[in-house]
Amino acid sequence: MVCPVKNFQKSTRRDCTGECYLEAVKAPPEGLDEAALSEAVARCWGVDVESISYEAVGGGSHHWLLRTADAGYRFVTVDDLGAKPWLGADHDSAFAGLEAAFRTARKLRASGLDFVVAPIPAADGTMVTRLDGRFSAALFPYIAGRAGQFGEKFGRRDRQDLCEMWAKLHLATAVVRDGAPRRSLDVPGRADLDGALRNLDSPWTGGPYSERAREWMTAGRDLVEASLDRYDRLAGEVATRELVITHGEPHGGNLIRTEDGLHLIDWDTVAMAPPERDLWMLDDGTVEGLRAYIEATGHAIDRSALDFYRLAWLVTDVAAFTTELRRPHTDDANSAHAWRALGITGESLSSML
Repeated sequence: MVCPVKNFQKSTRRDCTGECYLEAVKAPPEGLDEAALSEAVARCWGVDVESISYEAVGGGSHHWLLRTADAGYRFVTVDDLGAKPWLGADHDSAFAGLEAAFRTARKLRASGLDFVVAPIPAADGTMVTRLDGRFSAALFPYIAGRAGQFGEKFGRRDRQDLCEMWAKLHLATAVVRDGAPRRSLDVPGRADLDGALRNLDSPWTGGPYSERAREWMTAGRDLVEASLDRYDRLAGEVATRELVITHGEPHGGNLIRTEDGLHLIDWDTVAMAPPERDLWMLDDGTVEGLRAYIEATGHAIDRSALDFYRLAWLVTDVAAFTTELRRPHTDDANSAHAWRALGITGESLSSML
C-alpha cells in the first residue's frame, strides 16, 4: 500500500484505543487560498506543480498532496502560526520556532538518522516559508509505506524497533545540542486555559461550540485544576533531569512502516528534554517494556518523568482544544473535531487521577 507521509486515514487499521479518532478528518483552514499556496511552493522550492489536492488528515497541521512534473509526489504542510503555542507566543516567534525545529530535523537526517523524515529545503536554504501573517508552509518527501494510527497499541516487535529508534535519536544529541529548541515545562497555552477557568460565569461567544465547551469546563473544573496542580508538582521533579534530543509526539500516527524500517514524521515538537518524553507511550509498567532502550543507552528510567509526560499530553490537549473552541470559529470539521476530542481527553484525564 502506498501512503503519503501524513495520510493516517489510508493506513491499515490495527488494534487502537478509543482515542484513535483524535487524528480525525479536518477541513482546509479558512482564509488560505489554494492557488496562492501552489504558486508559493513553485516559487520557493523551484518545482513545477502539476496538481494540488487537500488531504483531510492529521490532527494539527493542514496537508496537501502535490504532483510535480520534475520530482514526482511531494507533501506540503501548512501551519496556522497562531495555533502553535509551544513554538512561540505570537506569529513571528512561532515561525522562528518552526524553522528551528525543522532545521534540527534536517541536521539529524544529515547525521545518518535515515528514519527522520525531514523537510526539503527551499531554494534559499530555509526549511519553512511564510505565506502571510498567519500561515507558513513546508515541503516534505512522499513516503511509500504503511502509515500508523494515533492510539494504536504496539506489539512486541514494534516495541523493540521503537526502543532502538528512540535510543538512536537520543544518542545523537551531540549533533544538534547547540541549536536544538529548548522548551519550558509550562503547559503550552496555560495562560489561555487559566483565563478560561476564571471566566466560567460569563458566556463564551467565539462560535457554535463555545458554550458547550464552557459547560464542559464548568462540570470538569475540579478535574482540570487538580490535573494542573499535579502537573506543577511533577514538573518541579522533572526540571533537573538529563536532557537529550527528543521528538515529543511518540504515537503511531507519526510512524510510516516501509521495507527499510520505520520512518518518523512531524518534527515541529522536537526539543531538548528528558528521554521519557519519547518513552512514556511505550511504557507498559513491566520491566521488559523498555529493556531494549535501557540496554542501548544505559539510561535508568525515571517513573516520575514518565508520569509527567503522560499527564502533560492530556493537559496540553485540554488547553489547546479549549482555546480553539473559545476563539472565533464556525461549525466545520475542525471545530467538531476539537469538541469531540475535548470530551475524550477529559475521560482519559479522569482515569489518571
